[in-house]
Amino acid sequence: PSLNHQLARPRAVPKQTSTYSQRNGSFKKSSSLFMSDTAAIEADDKDPPLFEGLLKGITRDYKMRLPLYKSDITDGLNTQCLAAICFLFFACLSPAIGFGSLFGAVTNGAIGTMEMVSSTAMCGFIYALTSAQPLTIIGSTGPVLAFVAALVQLADKVGLPF
Repeated sequence: PSLNHQLARPRAVPKQTSTYSQRNGSFKKSSSLFMSDTAAIEADDKDPPLFEGLLKGITRDYKMRLPLYKSDITDGLNTQCLAAICFLFFACLSPAIGFGSLFGAVTNGAIGTMEMVSSTAMCGFIYALTSAQPLTIIGSTGPVLAFVAALVQLADKVGLPF
């Protein structure tokens, strides 16, 4: 056969497709032997919608991730993970203390070290629960300090309490 006939023949390359099920909110992977084969898709399977209702996507993600939470915790109870946890604790605590003292000086004591430590702890806890990745800048930084200093000066000029 000619080259055109060889190209038109179905090839034995596995094709993976993903389908979305609205019934249980999960993705299913299926493969077919030939690229030209079309698998019968169930009536309720379709691509995920572009827009969903409020909290539907995060609820679906938590349902899919829920069986793995126990192993996540048990896998983290070893010496290397505990060493990393201690390192990250102090890596997040030291800037909170340092910037807390600077915030105290800039805001005349309205925001101090205790407020910075507690807000950093709350933000880190909420971020770790909702984003599934605890590594981010959760504390204050220099630009935030500059912004708060500008807000304090604006509040003093306008005559509002900060």
